[in-house]
Amino acid sequence: MSLKDLTADKHQQAEETFFMKAVFAKTLPFNIWVDFTYQKHLWYKAIEHAARKAGLLNAFPTGFERAGLIMDDYEAMDKPVGSFNTYKEVTKEYVSYIRTLGDPTRIMAHLYTWHMGDLHGGQMIKKIVEAPHSHLEFEDRAELIKIVRTMLSDDMAVEANIAFDWAIKIMEAYSDELDLANPN
Repeated sequence: MSLKDLTADKHQQAEETFFMKAVFAKTLPFNIWVDFTYQKHLWYKAIEHAARKAGLLNAFPTGFERAGLIMDDYEAMDKPVGSFNTYKEVTKEYVSYIRTLGDPTRIMAHLYTWHMGDLHGGQMIKKIVEAPHSHLEFEDRAELIKIVRTMLSDDMAVEANIAFDWAIKIMEAYSDELDLANPN
């Protein structure tokens, strides 16, 4: 069984969050997308730092890292009045968790979960959400996917599912805000 198969249930749960349903229905309020982009920058920065420290990024061409591009996208957005750039509690918890990971296999599971999400699902999102998406543009997407796949093993499944659990928690952290924005 492949890692993709071993994480399929959690992947589906993440796609079925109210947050992702709002993204695909084009009903996600822009201010929530702005905040999500800022939060995403923070956990990507932590994942990529851990991956760099573990030597995992050596396998990738220059430009694979996304954290800086995510921040560029955030800074290019017309932010709504009252928007702010602070850590959400769930982001603090996730970044703290990532910092505890020393094992390259566990770090790679988080890199896989988020970066493959951008390499695949992110390609749909950039067509749906009207915002800057430089972090979803890749020089050679097919080659990057191939490199990631060469670094995967089934023994990453437990940690990749934990990464999906974090994704679900993060998206669910927006539930109250989405309920207020969509009272139906």
